[in-house]
Amino acid sequence: MPVWFEKFLPILILLTVVGIVIARLPKLDIGHSDAFRKRRVFNWLPLGLTYAFLYMGRYNVTVSKRAFGDILHDGAPLMTNQDFATIFFWGTLIYGCSFLINGPLTDRFGGKLAILIGAAGSAAMNGLMGLVTWSVTTGGAGADVLAGNLTAIFSLLYALNMYFQSFGAVAIVKVNAPWFHLNERGVFGAIFGILISLGIYFAFDWGYMIVDHLDLAYVFL
Repeated sequence: MPVWFEKFLPILILLTVVGIVIARLPKLDIGHSDAFRKRRVFNWLPLGLTYAFLYMGRYNVTVSKRAFGDILHDGAPLMTNQDFATIFFWGTLIYGCSFLINGPLTDRFGGKLAILIGAAGSAAMNGLMGLVTWSVTTGGAGADVLAGNLTAIFSLLYALNMYFQSFGAVAIVKVNAPWFHLNERGVFGAIFGILISLGIYFAFDWGYMIVDHLDLAYVFL
């Protein structure tokens, strides 16, 4: 069995089981038309996949920690466990506090704009982390300065990334909740849980494959 297929097999099994379970669930006759159901899928599927890939752009720092630790700068690892803890601390702190700001902003401007802001902002911060990593690992311009201040730089960029990440959950609830009847909210909760599981899968399984087979910077790019 090819290695790549072994990597994808768990998620294929998960999606197959989910499909069978959903197909076997008792159908609630709420009166939704086929057009309504189709439009609802067009809402949550791209939105949900965006949310799942946000997870990939959130835990890539965790995935890259080991590889950073194996790279030496002036005889010391580029990133120690303590450095990673500092970076993750600031990101988690900003992520938690950001909901107090981004929840009302999402109510004000709508879920569609919120998810776009979150995805674009996270992509930009991940791009910057990727460029910093590329410069440090390839000895590019300013590599010594960047390597010497890597913890501070990543703390800032990761904190900003987590600010934009916090738009994801509130946006997906804001957009999708009105499309599900009160008697269907359990299904919506199940879909949300599946998306989180997909995000964790993308973050770690795909992330480690990228780190193992490509330049470290690509786990951010």
